[in-house]
Amino acid sequence: MSRKLILILDPDRDTNELFARALETYRDCKCYTSMNEQEALDLVKEIVFDIVLSDMAMLMAGDYGLLRKFKQIAPNTMIVVHAFLHQKQMISRALSLGVYDYIIKPIKVEVFRKKVDEFCLSLPA
Repeated sequence: MSRKLILILDPDRDTNELFARALETYRDCKCYTSMNEQEALDLVKEIVFDIVLSDMAMLMAGDYGLLRKFKQIAPNTMIVVHAFLHQKQMISRALSLGVYDYIIKPIKVEVFRKKVDEFCLSLPA
């Protein structure tokens, strides 16, 4: 499997770093992190990511404005959200707007790695 480029978007620096460390120590990928919308958009314009892993609240802000921008700039990038179970209605809406899949919080590292493996395997070679 070729090296995957992953953007992790969460307003919490510790969450970003935890996700990045969990993936980079486990598989051949390069993780970029962002804590805000503008920085994430700048990165997506500059780098062709395989996966964008985004916090649900950030993605849905402004009637899913960030999701719409991602889909416009990088229509082939797989977008995955991490959300809480009580956000099920928001998850459904995001899926209808083009999100590939979701991960429910709290996230255990082994489950997280397995889900990302599944996402990577479904990407074109």
